Amino acid sequence: MNLSSLKLGLAFNLLMKTTPILLVRLGVTLAFWVVALIYLAIVGAVAFMIGKAVDWLGVIIFIVALVSVIPIYKLAYRYVFYMIKAAHIAVMAEMLKDENLQLPAGRGQLEWGKQRVQERFGEVNAMFVVDEIVQGVVRAFTRTVYNVARFLPGDTMRTLISVLNRIIVYATSYIDEAILARSFWEEDSNVWENARDGVVLYAMSWKPLLTAAIALTVLSFVPAVLAFVVFALPVGLLLSLISETLAGWSLIFLLLLSWLIKVAIGDAFAVAAIISTYRRETLGKTPDAEMAAQLDKVSDKFNDLKRRAQEKIKPTEKPESTEASPDSVTES
Repeated sequence: MNLSSLKLGLAFNLLMKTTPILLVRLGVTLAFWVVALIYLAIVGAVAFMIGKAVDWLGVIIFIVALVSVIPIYKLAYRYVFYMIKAAHIAVMAEMLKDENLQLPAGRGQLEWGKQRVQERFGEVNAMFVVDEIVQGVVRAFTRTVYNVARFLPGDTMRTLISVLNRIIVYATSYIDEAILARSFWEEDSNVWENARDGVVLYAMSWKPLLTAAIALTVLSFVPAVLAFVVFALPVGLLLSLISETLAGWSLIFLLLLSWLIKVAIGDAFAVAAIISTYRRETLGKTPDAEMAAQLDKVSDKFNDLKRRAQEKIKPTEKPESTEASPDSVTES
């Protein structure tokens, strides 16, 4: 794929326009990293003292504490990080729709973005629910068009393709966020109709969008690599003068920091780029009934989207009974 088709300059400019939210995302990410370090330091000290009495028990306690950082991160993502990301998506989508967008006086981007999410979805948690359903449909469809491993001879080749498949599945997480962004520039219909039609439009344009998402997945790791390179050598050298053990653990902590920077900056850039690409590839297109029928066959969650769209319901409203059929996907 020609990277120029991604319009990386446009994505970078969009990201720079939303620097206030980007700095909040980075600050919250670094705060989580510091809290994680403090948590691991406390647990490590406890495990060390217990290990003096029972070696294996101290090791087990610390390993459990280290692994438990993952569910702690998922909890933080669900209730903190996602709220900020949702507001960021809203602001970027609005800026794509209106290049001369002016925020209300005295309103910061984060506050205004949260307000737009509440206006369209009712609450951030509702946007999370829509995101989960859309992601399921996108991944189910994408598996039907790219999963070729089962046709290839040889275990090694199938293993390599399986790894590629996992990368592609990861890349689709950017696509569902682009579909959610559509709700901020298509306000004539509710978020469930937008999600339904947005998925159909992705299926109609999946090749350039999936290719872009894969390229952006790779590019999203650039900030992480740069952060690790910048901090690893000086921190490692400093701590090696004190203790080789500390130097080894510092690399683990730096890997965690690098990953969090990737999430805060690399993913934000990738989302800016995929939203821009999605808008360009789907602008003026009308959801196709035949493609909707194909999605019916590959994903039960698409039926869920259709049902919710039929009810003409925002996540916090009661359903109305006099609306059109969910199968009328030819309406944009």
